[in-house]
Amino acid sequence: MKLSRSLTLVTAAATAAVVAIAPSAFAATTLTVGGASSVKSVVNACVPTLPSTVSFAYDSQSSGVGQSNMETGKYDFAFSDSAHTTSQSGTAINASEIHVPAYVWPIGVQYNLNTTKQVAISAVNVAKIFAGKITMWNDPALVADNSRTVSVVNYRKDASGKIVKDAKGNPQVLSTRVVSQKVSLPAQPITVVYRSDSSGTTDNFTTAFTKIDSADWASHAKVFASINPKTVTADPIHFQGASGSAGVAALAGKIKYSITYAETSFAAANGLKLASVINNGDLVLPTSDAANGFIATQKIDSASGIVTYDYLNANKGVYPFTVVTYALALTKYGNADKAAAVKSAIDYLTFKCTKNGDYGFTTIDPTSPLGKIATAQIAKLGA
Repeated sequence: MKLSRSLTLVTAAATAAVVAIAPSAFAATTLTVGGASSVKSVVNACVPTLPSTVSFAYDSQSSGVGQSNMETGKYDFAFSDSAHTTSQSGTAINASEIHVPAYVWPIGVQYNLNTTKQVAISAVNVAKIFAGKITMWNDPALVADNSRTVSVVNYRKDASGKIVKDAKGNPQVLSTRVVSQKVSLPAQPITVVYRSDSSGTTDNFTTAFTKIDSADWASHAKVFASINPKTVTADPIHFQGASGSAGVAALAGKIKYSITYAETSFAAANGLKLASVINNGDLVLPTSDAANGFIATQKIDSASGIVTYDYLNANKGVYPFTVVTYALALTKYGNADKAAAVKSAIDYLTFKCTKNGDYGFTTIDPTSPLGKIATAQIAKLGA
């Protein structure tokens, strides 16, 4: 009896030990992830449905912080709206870091005006507003933008909703309709709300300006105030800075007659409207289709995963201020569990989660040129 009782106690103790150990054996790997504020909404929406093998809380900062924290090893992977080719912290970029194209989205030109009508601004005049060359809403150039006849393009799509491309890979136009644009603009000064932190959104936005309006934009930078410090510092009332995408949208929402730039989901939350951009005679809203149309014809380096943008793209209905956000990750983590978790998370965020809701971001098609390179880059991630 004593022996039997002892065996029973030993068995019970062993069972309890297995129960105690079991949860940790199946626990998710917790990662440290952060970076671009532009993708905050979509990443946070996707985090609750991540694969069970991985978990993280997104540290929404900026692309510059994401790049810096990858250099110092603080993040396991980061999101950046611009390519990471220069050190932000003074520490060398990890030799095993690669770029995974993860999101495609349009930078929304967002304005605060008392009008229910859709305001249109030509791409070159957007550049001139942010250069401080157009300072009034009723400037003749903006009045002309809103008193013209323009074309609105619709793309042909297949049964699954994907844009159909021609033999050259260009999006096929289903229809084009002519619209007469007539909007009255107020005789009020424009307040430009810009990103004061190191920002990939700024980097992409102002790089486009250097091609679209080279006369006013000889250079670009990730920190807006460093681009044209004389203009910004000379007029602190009509040039105001804020940190992060949420920050600029919130500030613009409080300032009547202001204009700013951010991922489109920040507009409605702050009472802002999205401008239509006139590009090559077409009136283009910052939609997923228009962003897809732009990216479809861009050059993508298969080795680095980095996209080279042609901002003077003459294709119909494309949105010129379009961004590819990269996941910055490593091919050598030195830890198999972490490598597997990073790979699983990036694959899910890139190809799967955005199918479940309208987050303002394009779901990358795995069969597209961008999707094939993203798949190949993800496959490189490892221990």
